[in-house]
Amino acid sequence: MISSILTKLLGITKYLWPRAPVYLPFSDFVKHAQEGKLASVMMNQDKFEVQMKAGDSIMLAGGASLVPSSKVSRQQIYHTSVIPQLDRQWIVEMLQKNGVRFGTGTPSWSRRMVTLLLTIAPFLYLALVYRMMNKLYNPTDSVGRERKNLQQKPKKRVITFKDVAGIDAAKLELVEVVNFLRDRARYDAIGARLPKGILLSGAPGTGKTLLARAVANEAGVSFISCSASEFCELLVGRGAARMRDLFQRGFSSSPCIIFIDELDALAKTRGSFSSNDEREQTLNQLLCEMDGFEGGENCVLVIAATNRPEVLDPALIRPGRFDRHIAVGLPDTRGRRAILDVHSRHVCLAPGVDMQRIATRSKGYSGAELSNVVNEAALLAVRAGLGVTTQACFEEALERNNQSRILALQLDGFGNGDMGVNSTVQDLHNKLQNRNRTNLQDP
Repeated sequence: MISSILTKLLGITKYLWPRAPVYLPFSDFVKHAQEGKLASVMMNQDKFEVQMKAGDSIMLAGGASLVPSSKVSRQQIYHTSVIPQLDRQWIVEMLQKNGVRFGTGTPSWSRRMVTLLLTIAPFLYLALVYRMMNKLYNPTDSVGRERKNLQQKPKKRVITFKDVAGIDAAKLELVEVVNFLRDRARYDAIGARLPKGILLSGAPGTGKTLLARAVANEAGVSFISCSASEFCELLVGRGAARMRDLFQRGFSSSPCIIFIDELDALAKTRGSFSSNDEREQTLNQLLCEMDGFEGGENCVLVIAATNRPEVLDPALIRPGRFDRHIAVGLPDTRGRRAILDVHSRHVCLAPGVDMQRIATRSKGYSGAELSNVVNEAALLAVRAGLGVTTQACFEEALERNNQSRILALQLDGFGNGDMGVNSTVQDLHNKLQNRNRTNLQDP
């Protein structure tokens, strides 16, 4: 019983399942058409679908005879490939003469898909171009949208003035700004107003960004941070739109501090050799934005940092835009000792560690370099398997940092004029110490 059921299912499957196409040579197709053995012909662009009359069989080129179509439940469909550049008029006349039904066949799924893709490809291309141009020109897709972390909110570590050491002069200048943001009425009673902009200038690693974050956290206001290079775009007008959106975000979240790092990437002197239209338009927009608001009314303060104040445009650093210029210099011995104490608070130190000696030997070091010295000393202690950071670890970290500084001087071409190419490391070290004594006066 089971075998009979399987046999019936197999027969139904053979009946329903489409048979593989049998290809008939074009010469045989013409021969059988002239002999009147064809029942119907469906013409496509590259092939013909041929169906035989009942009771007739097709003799292939090799002499093999196929099963007559009357002995099968379904008539076999034969495919004939069409000769290229064939004039089909005589084919039609021959089929009409022999009483063969003919017509146009249904295109295959592959040809339908190719036709569909060719039809929708231009529309897909236009949609892609539209989306790309809309992303480039849409002013709402600005700096604030692309970087979701611009408005810094206190999370785990809150930077305050306690975390800033060694630059007491710059810190005193910014304490007044914090007091204004906290107690504005006291300044309004006298008629004082908040500066529109504060420019922090100094060597790299002296703590300019750290100061800006500390001011925002001490005053308890919103802090929007961005880099000037984010406004430099290929398309003219894109940077200006971003600048407008940046100030709109500042006004909507006032009281607010807008911090622009590396201002020299955007605000170089106009008309110089390296200027371009996009940069100048963005700079002009920044000038207009700083002219269009009063810091005291909107409680929006712009703080910018740069390592090269001499290349900035004079129209930007004049009073009324950046009203206050604060120079953030390298720390002295006392300042270096305070910076080392700040960065070593969470480091396990040995009882005999002399931070004053480390501060004395690190002349000319910035705050970032001193932080790196403390971290390198801790890493050396872990590498040596020590439980605490010893004085020897700090001495080794200082030597490593000195070698890095000497290598940086070599790469910058320091002393090529009077020392030659084959100058020794000791000569470079002596040159570095002489420059530090000349440029830095310790108390």
